[in-house]
Amino acid sequence: MKNTFVKTTLILIVTLSTFTSCKDKEETPTDLCTIANPLEDIDWLKDMHTTFQISQSPQATKIIQYNYNGECVFLIDSCVNCDDGSQEVYNEQQELICQFGTIAGLNTCPDFFDEATFEVILWEG
Repeated sequence: MKNTFVKTTLILIVTLSTFTSCKDKEETPTDLCTIANPLEDIDWLKDMHTTFQISQSPQATKIIQYNYNGECVFLIDSCVNCDDGSQEVYNEQQELICQFGTIAGLNTCPDFFDEATFEVILWEG
């Protein structure tokens, strides 16, 4: 009887320690975007931001930063909520990663909005 109690207690301790030592990926975020101010520190993004700021267009614009597939990326929406508008996702080197929208209905990254994390709105205008 004493031996059974010890075994049960040991199994319980091991089980509890296993569950309490696991960390959910949401609890330990790893933000890949380490640039303090992307709109100032990344030249092409700074130019895009300046263009949006001085634009006379009545259409809203947006720049959003994400982590996606292991890199820091920026979604550029030059016509927010436009039926035939487009959104492009670029990495820090301005390499095109994804395209969405346009009259052709592009969606080159169907998993983007499910997999992209750490959304930071850098600009809305």
